[in-house]
Amino acid sequence: MIKISQRHFRTVPVFIGNRTIYCDVPETEAEKRAGLKKRDILFEHQGMLFDVGNRYQPLFTMRDVIFDLEALFIGNDRKIKDIVPMRKMDGSTAYTTPMRVPIRFVVEVNKGYSKKYGISIGDVVRIS
Repeated sequence: MIKISQRHFRTVPVFIGNRTIYCDVPETEAEKRAGLKKRDILFEHQGMLFDVGNRYQPLFTMRDVIFDLEALFIGNDRKIKDIVPMRKMDGSTAYTTPMRVPIRFVVEVNKGYSKKYGISIGDVVRIS
């Protein structure tokens, strides 16, 4: 049996070019810390959206996440500022963008998603 998640999140569509990623949105600090932990799978056009509130270099870890991801770091101007690969079960590394620009949102998707669908730094992101 595939366990998608034991938690229930509000889901919002995130539009990048002609792609739609359906993102779960953690609301509480505990939900944000848990992220995609204890989930067996992330479907092709599914992700998790974090509102990091206009921070420079927000940190993410992969403690207890069992599949590789990539993080799309999105600025206040709703453009992708960086795309950072993240390795599964890597709780020892804090992943962030090396750029010193304010980041408003981070979208976590499956590793390779941006390359597969032609998503690049500078692309405009629309969040409903």
